Amino acid sequence: MDTKDFLLLKILYEEKNITYTAKRLFMTQPALSERIKRLEKEFNCSLIIRQPRGIAFTSEGEQLYAYTQQADLAYQAIKKQLVATGTEIRGTLRLGCSNVFAKYHIPHILSAFSQTYPHIDINMYSGLSYRLYRRFLEGDLDLTIVRGPHDWSEHQLQLMNEPFCLFNKTELDVSQLPHYPYIHYQTDPNLQQTLDDWWYANYQAPPKVSIVVDDIDTCIKLVRQGLGFTLLTESCGQDAPELITYPLHNKDGEPLRRNTTLYYRHNYEAMTPVKAFVDFVKTWQL
Repeated sequence: MDTKDFLLLKILYEEKNITYTAKRLFMTQPALSERIKRLEKEFNCSLIIRQPRGIAFTSEGEQLYAYTQQADLAYQAIKKQLVATGTEIRGTLRLGCSNVFAKYHIPHILSAFSQTYPHIDINMYSGLSYRLYRRFLEGDLDLTIVRGPHDWSEHQLQLMNEPFCLFNKTELDVSQLPHYPYIHYQTDPNLQQTLDDWWYANYQAPPKVSIVVDDIDTCIKLVRQGLGFTLLTESCGQDAPELITYPLHNKDGEPLRRNTTLYYRHNYEAMTPVKAFVDFVKTWQL
């Protein structure tokens, strides 16, 4: 028995006539009779009784007809549900996000994204850029948002290009930085190399490191207490607008800047949640 038999029994029950039923089903009378015999053999009972004018259902036929109507309703309901599900984007997104972007930008993006795609589950991992990039290369992440340059040959989308800044509680003489206490934020090697290159291109003496921290919030709090200056990207000062900010420049007088980039693979369109996130971020205005 299949869904075609549901329809056969429905029309046969309505018409109570082999000829009229066959016409409505666009079948010949012998073909219809053969299908009825097949059903009777399958259930090992008589389903109809032929009469001078039409047919009547046996008690077993009545039971089978009632069952098929319930089954058809259930079938149509699940079909409707699954068809609707097929139009909704579902799945899980494994996203890596650098600490700074995770703190200041990704909450707004994910909030709007989740409203647009409520059936996509998001597993987000934050951390230092170089560690997240390695996890992305190893396949632990579907895509990653990290800072600094990376030698990636597939898809990438630049999200931000922000300047490096010096943050301090009060004004200071930038030319005398080696004499001021420096609060050093331990960051990834790429960023540290950029800052080291900038420092030694401008100063002969090393920085006077007074405190070393591995948390941006702690770093900014210490600067707000007047314990020293620090070097971070512009975003990191959003929660402390009272701090004095000095943009860093290279030897050519151009601002020293750092990119934040979304990295993803060539086959991203085959992964529906990933494609949805990439397409969404392309329209997002930071």
